[in-house]
Amino acid sequence: METISIKQSLLFTIDSIDDRDTGLLEKLVAAVRSILQQNDGASATDEITPYVDSMKVGMKLPADLDIKALREEHINEKYS
Repeated sequence: METISIKQSLLFTIDSIDDRDTGLLEKLVAAVRSILQQNDGASATDEITPYVDSMKVGMKLPADLDIKALREEHINEKYS
């Protein structure tokens, strides 16, 4: 059985939507739309888990790196 975890802010938004006989699905859709409208244009602030954070690579690429030229050079060397 799969479970869904819902942040407290989403639950609060769902709860604040009208208390009429609206179904749970309609409340969820309205809450998600409301949150998306609030966050429209804002930068994403997703949490990074420690496991994902541990997979970082500290490699810096040059600012003037031309990948197309490097690929073309590689293909020319490979097939000539």
